[in-house]
Amino acid sequence: MKKRTLTICLAMLLALSMILSACTAKAPTQGDTQPTVPAEPKEKSIRLTIDSEPPNIDPQIGTDLYSIMIGGHVLEGLVRVYDGKVIPGIAEKWDISSDGLTYTFHLRDSQWSDGVPVTAKDFYYSIIRLLDPKTAAGYAEVMGFYIKNAEKFYNGEITDKAQVGVKIIDDKTLEISLENPTGYFLRLLGFMCFLPVREDVVAKYGEAYASEPDKMVFNGPYIVKEWKHEEAVILAKNPNFWDKDKIKMDIIDLPIVTDATTAMNMYETGEILSCAIPEEMLDQYIQNGTAKMMPNGGLFWLQFNYSSKTNGKILGNEYFRKAVSYALDRDALVKAVVKRGTPASRYVPNNIAGFDGKYAAENPLDAIPIKADTAKAKEYFELALKDLNLTADKFPTIKLLGADTSSARKFCEAVQDMLLKNLGINIELENVPSKQRLQLVKERGYEMVYANWFPDYDDPMTYLDIWVTGGGFNRSDYSNPQFDTLIKEAKAATDEKVRQQKMVEAEKILLEDMAVVPTYWGANAYVQSDKLVNYVRSMVGADPDLTYVDVKE
Repeated sequence: MKKRTLTICLAMLLALSMILSACTAKAPTQGDTQPTVPAEPKEKSIRLTIDSEPPNIDPQIGTDLYSIMIGGHVLEGLVRVYDGKVIPGIAEKWDISSDGLTYTFHLRDSQWSDGVPVTAKDFYYSIIRLLDPKTAAGYAEVMGFYIKNAEKFYNGEITDKAQVGVKIIDDKTLEISLENPTGYFLRLLGFMCFLPVREDVVAKYGEAYASEPDKMVFNGPYIVKEWKHEEAVILAKNPNFWDKDKIKMDIIDLPIVTDATTAMNMYETGEILSCAIPEEMLDQYIQNGTAKMMPNGGLFWLQFNYSSKTNGKILGNEYFRKAVSYALDRDALVKAVVKRGTPASRYVPNNIAGFDGKYAAENPLDAIPIKADTAKAKEYFELALKDLNLTADKFPTIKLLGADTSSARKFCEAVQDMLLKNLGINIELENVPSKQRLQLVKERGYEMVYANWFPDYDDPMTYLDIWVTGGGFNRSDYSNPQFDTLIKEAKAATDEKVRQQKMVEAEKILLEDMAVVPTYWGANAYVQSDKLVNYVRSMVGADPDLTYVDVKE
C-alpha cells in the first residue's frame, strides 16, 4: 500500500515539474528556429601507394624518386613546377636582368609549420648548404654549378661565401647571379635540392635532420604527420601554407607496397585510387580500356663499378661493357618483361625536347641495336678476354644488384638469362630494398647494378652532366676528359644550336665508351579512379604531383 502511494506521488511531482518547465520556457516568436549544432567538417583523404621507403627527405641530401616526390609536397621553393609550368612559390614575383645573369626574387609573407616566418635567409642558407662540400650533396654539381662561383666554392678555390652568387638583399628579397645565361634556370629552382631548410633546425638535429617528422619543419602544402618506416608515410594539410585555401586534401596516406600485384588488388577493392599496372596484367587492362600510358622520361640502364675491389678491371673494360650491350635483346626485354616503354636506341630519350623543343628532332641518333647481336657480343667478349688476360672458362661470376620489387627481379632474371645464353657469363642476382640498393651504389658496394635516371628538367643536360669526372652521381667512376670539356662548353654556350651540338658530341662519346649500357626508356602504365581530380602525372620532378589533388564525392 505504501509502495503504491509513493509511486503516485512521484508521478504527480514529475508532472508538476514538466508543467513548471513549460511555463517558464520562453514562448517561441514568429521567425524563431530551433538552435542547431554545426556538424563537424568531414576530413578529406586520399590513399595511394609508393613501392619503396624514402631514404631521406632532406632536400639537399635526398636523390631518389620517393624522397623527391614527398619532399616536393612538404616543402615550397622560390618557384614550383606544376603540370609542366613554372608558377610562383614563396617568391610571388621575380625580375631577370637584361643579360640573363641576375635573378631577383621577391618573397611573399609565409610561415614554417611552427609559425616562424620564411625569409630570404632560409633560401640563402639552403643554397650555400647545397654547395658546401661537407654536405656531400649529390646534386651540388649538376644543379648548383650554374650559380656564379659555385664550382670554385665547392672545390675549395674560394672559401668566402660572400663571393658565391647568392645574396640576401633583405628579409623578403633574394638575388641569385649565374655563371652564364641559362634559359631553364627557373625550372631548376623548382627541383628538390633548391627547396629550403632552416638553419636552426638543421643545427639542432645534425645528421638526424629529416629522418623523422619531428626532426624537421615544413613550409609546403603538407606536413609529414607520420612516418612508419618501411610501412607508410602519412601527409597532412599544412595550416600555415601560404596557399592553404587551394589545398583540398586533409590527409594523404601513402602505404609502402613493394609488390605491384598487391597494390593492384588494393585498387580493385577500392582501398587506393590509382596504382601502376603489373607487367603480367598490362594486356588485360589495355584490352578493357582502363590502362593509362605516359612516357616518364626514365632511362633504365646497367651500370658498372669501375672501382670494384673484386672485378673492377673487368667492369671498367670498354670491350666487356660493349659485349654486354650487344648480348641484350632490348626488344624482347620491353615486350616480354617490362611490357611498357621503348627499347633505347641511344642514351638521351627521344621524347626529351630540350630548351627550344628541338633536340631529339634535330639530332636523330640510332647508336644501339634493339635486337641482340650475338656475333658482335662474342667478338667484343673475345677482345675483353685478351685485354684482361683471361680465358672464358676462368671468367668470374659477376654480381648484378637490383631493387626487391617484382618488376626489378624479373628484369634482372631476364638479363641473367641473356648473358648466360649469348656470352656464357654467369650472373649472380642480389635484390635488396631500394633504400639499401641506393646506399650500396653510393658506397661503391656493387659490381653491376640495374639502375635508372629520371629527368630533373626537360633538357638533355639532365642526363649528360651526371657523368663528368668526379660528379656526385658518377658512381661508376667513369672519366673522359673530352666528355668533360664538351659538357663545360655546352653549359657556357649562349647560342642554342652550339649548345645542342656540344651535347650531341658528348652523348656520342658516352655511347662510344659505353659508360653505361642503356636498355629502355620508361613509360608509366597505370589505372586511375574517376574520383581523382587534379591528379597530375609528370615526366619531370615529383610524380605524381598531389599538390592540388581532389576527390569527387
